[in-house]
Amino acid sequence: MKGQLLETEEKLEFLINPNAAYVLTVVAVMLFLLAALEPRSKMPMIAMALCLIVAGYELVYLKGNPWMLLVVALSPLPFLIAIRQTRPAIPLLIISILMLTVGAAFFLTDQNGHPAVNYGLAGFISVICGDILWIALGRKQNAQGRRLNNDPDSVVGLIGEVRTDIPDHSTGSILVEGELWQARSEKPIAAGGTVRILRRDGFVLTVKKEEQLIKE
Repeated sequence: MKGQLLETEEKLEFLINPNAAYVLTVVAVMLFLLAALEPRSKMPMIAMALCLIVAGYELVYLKGNPWMLLVVALSPLPFLIAIRQTRPAIPLLIISILMLTVGAAFFLTDQNGHPAVNYGLAGFISVICGDILWIALGRKQNAQGRRLNNDPDSVVGLIGEVRTDIPDHSTGSILVEGELWQARSEKPIAAGGTVRILRRDGFVLTVKKEEQLIKE
């Protein structure tokens, strides 16, 4: 029995290394960002959960820097802000990629406190992540642009779900037919509410709160 356990542990040793943990961590965050672009798709979230489970198993055995882990955890924020802009925000995209890849690389250190991740691998992953997010963001913006060009008022009158709070004199995000939009309102609307679209100004929608009917 002990021999079988030792053999199993030896087979899993190739996974318990900084490079594998780095790749899995970055992939998990990338899948989360892609899921933010395509909220209707469940596959990215499922794959992200699997990556986090395996990465978590590895990180239990590897020494990590908690401050760098915080940087990795906050890395999606610039990207989430970028996808709410009317045009792709290159600086925010770059900041998000750097926080993710560099933070994940410096999170895992060796006995001397130096990054344990291969520098070449970290650089390669950074380029790949940047290309994937840039293409995905561009496709999202182009899809919205084509819809507006074909029928500029196609969204007027539709019902949307508020994803983030819509405060006074600012914008929040709403989900309309599977697409995320920026939205503003004369009165604040909390996340989770339902709104009706009144008009469109560029990529920003003006909405009002729609009372949900209670079915008896």
